[in-house]
Amino acid sequence: MRAPPHTSETTRPPDAARHGARSGAAAPGRIAGLDGLRAVSILLVMASHSGLQSVIPGVFGVTVFFFISGFLITGLLIDEWTRTGTIAIGPFYMRRFLRLYPPLVVFIAITGIVWSAQGNVLHPLGVLGALAYLANYLAIFHKELMAGIGGQLWSLAVEEHFYLFYPLLLVALLRRGARVIPVLLGICLLSLAIRAAVASTHPEIAVDYTGMATECRIDPILFGAVTALAWRAPFGARFVAAVTRPALVAAALGVILATLLIRDEMFRATLRYTLQEIALVPLVLASSVAPGWSRLKAALEMPVATYLGRLSYSLYLWHLAGLAAGEALVPGAGWRFAAAMAAGWALTFLFAEMSYRLVERPCFALRRRFGSHVAEPATPRSDEPGRALTRGAL
Repeated sequence: MRAPPHTSETTRPPDAARHGARSGAAAPGRIAGLDGLRAVSILLVMASHSGLQSVIPGVFGVTVFFFISGFLITGLLIDEWTRTGTIAIGPFYMRRFLRLYPPLVVFIAITGIVWSAQGNVLHPLGVLGALAYLANYLAIFHKELMAGIGGQLWSLAVEEHFYLFYPLLLVALLRRGARVIPVLLGICLLSLAIRAAVASTHPEIAVDYTGMATECRIDPILFGAVTALAWRAPFGARFVAAVTRPALVAAALGVILATLLIRDEMFRATLRYTLQEIALVPLVLASSVAPGWSRLKAALEMPVATYLGRLSYSLYLWHLAGLAAGEALVPGAGWRFAAAMAAGWALTFLFAEMSYRLVERPCFALRRRFGSHVAEPATPRSDEPGRALTRGAL
């Protein structure tokens, strides 16, 4: 490819494709490490919700997942643009729908029935809001409407709001030869400015609003997108090598630790997210596409890590229900609470495995009809050309 995705020359992707592989880009195939990073993110969320929220940063787990999403999906979209000269928006939306909606509908139906059977009130506006991907704003302004449905759905809403407009924006920028990376970074700055404005003027809602509102939380997805664009640019190999030097990776880990230790409310509502997202750039690249870092990648490619990554969406949907079921089976405090959480984790994996096998996998073939690269559980090795970037990616 003769020019990076943020220059005008990408308006001629077929010609660029004839000139060979992009500098800094990997051969088509699975990106090593991404399933493992998904596993880390979902384990952080689940552990935080298991009574360890004071020591385990569950929100950071969501930030990691957002970043991975932007990194992976932008790479797929840029590959499609380079290969075909366009991005098929309709099939993209259909793949998203088939990936996310069937498990979501089944989850809401089952948990809603159980909640109602226990004598509780399931509010129809909460159900409609969750199905319409409005759970984040309901959780901010009318949390009571979400009772019995699942408070974790706020992050799914943020992601889907983002992907409702992002492919259209990306196509528009590429067709006009615009500089994509500066535009996306500008939106990140706007997101930070909105968080700062809300935290300054409405401190009473700042924690919830800056943590869950779409306009405040899309920047980790955008940072992931920018990282993918830089990796696929002609300067991509130099960029990856530069930002994944051991000293910078160690510094990035230090930055993340510092953001978790600083307890100032204004910082936590504003700069915390931005600094974490910047620090994730070298960490995600070192974990996936950077040369070297073999031990890190080997850890993230362990069978248990890839299994957790494959199951991450179902675990995300079902873990609060599983933990609640564990508490119902083993009520009480102290060791009984610990036993309840252990039972809750076991039930979560049972529910998630059933959701994956009975709901997600039956949609694989249909998703492939709309251009998905989703593979059956036996995924190809990273050195096998012409296959999926990762399981269930898009």
